[in-house]
Amino acid sequence: MDNEARSVAPDRQKQLQNKVKEYRADLASLKEQLQKARSSTSDFESGRAELGLGMDYASSSSAQRDRMLSATAKLEQSDERLKQGKQLLAETEALGASVLGQLQAQRETIQRSRDTLAGDLGAGILQNLHSQRETIVRSRDTLHGADDNITKARKILSSMSKRMLQNKLIMFGIIGTLLAAIILIIYFKTK
Repeated sequence: MDNEARSVAPDRQKQLQNKVKEYRADLASLKEQLQKARSSTSDFESGRAELGLGMDYASSSSAQRDRMLSATAKLEQSDERLKQGKQLLAETEALGASVLGQLQAQRETIQRSRDTLAGDLGAGILQNLHSQRETIVRSRDTLHGADDNITKARKILSSMSKRMLQNKLIMFGIIGTLLAAIILIIYFKTK
């Protein structure tokens, strides 16, 4: 996306570069939240052991633990999909940059051809220009296809980010419920 943002007109360039920065910041934030979620499960288990609940509690709440492990697995799957989406986006950007390079080279060729057309050099040059024009049209169509792929990749990444956030919220809800259950058990045991 950086390459595409740099290759557009200067009036849109800042806007696109700001969007790229926002996407990168969102990605970094999601990675940080994932790390926090992973570390919070180990903190939760050590806290449970400190309360003396240990393995007895784990056997009585195996269904809850299974749900929590399932949520963690889904979160990791979402992270993997996000990585795949980023890879697809990078490939699409590389394709777009390649097409833009080809278009620039062809444009320079056409410009040189025009400059040498001071006189009538014959039908061969006109035929060459016609084939180059067709190549440029095909390249432009390829670029539009790449742009469509970038749009699709953005939508996929956005959808995956929403799902990952939803999974995190569910996991935090489960953790909160488990903590409340632990506190109630301790309260009634000490009472």
